[in-house]
Amino acid sequence: MDLQFFKSINGYKVGGIWYPRVTAICKIIGKPGLEKWFAKHGSVAAMTEKRRKIFDFGNLVHDTIEKMLMGEAPEVDPLISPSVDAFSHWLKAHKVKAFDVERRVVSNKHFYTGTLDVLTEIDGNFGVLDLKTTDRVWDDQFIQTAAYFQAHNEGDLRKAETHWILRIDQYQECSLCGAKKREKGGEPDIKEGDTTCPHKWSLAKGICELKEVNNHQIYLEMFLTAKKLWELVNRDLLSQIENYPKRLK
Repeated sequence: MDLQFFKSINGYKVGGIWYPRVTAICKIIGKPGLEKWFAKHGSVAAMTEKRRKIFDFGNLVHDTIEKMLMGEAPEVDPLISPSVDAFSHWLKAHKVKAFDVERRVVSNKHFYTGTLDVLTEIDGNFGVLDLKTTDRVWDDQFIQTAAYFQAHNEGDLRKAETHWILRIDQYQECSLCGAKKREKGGEPDIKEGDTTCPHKWSLAKGICELKEVNNHQIYLEMFLTAKKLWELVNRDLLSQIENYPKRLK
């Protein structure tokens, strides 16, 4: 791989020093469920196209929710209106004050950078909030937020107390067997229920679920271990980056 291309897709230069991105580092962590999902699509092209549609959906939700958190009233695409409605109900049930969105943070202690979704206060607790449009809250999502939490607290006077995942999703439910259908990638993904059921689907329903980390230090250690592995795998390229302090020879 070309060195400049590697640098461009894996990190940023901040203050004259090149730092790898949190999301690039986290890709080294195996995701068996994701590998099974890829295998269902038969070809790289089909997988890539569906993944693009899912990312487009997620980005649309992210952009809309972040604007709402900052006090704006964005136009809501009908495609995501169930998700936005669920978020609006959640927002009314909690005391939420957002201070910043898409904030770049840097860890000079561990040499990485990243962009956190939302710096916010929820029901009196100040912390880092990450928005997800997945079908559940996965434990490994806290590895990413732990990295943002660490970097923020190194560089900001007001220290974060915690970090959360806010899962925002939408689905249709079968009134006959209780199966749930999600269609974020252009084709239905049906789970639970009876596979022989003819299915009678409801209108799309939104869901908004907040989950707080329960052991920050464990997830931070997981991230730092993943970073060591990422550096080992990419040591040949990293050794050529003069302004990366953690390069391996």
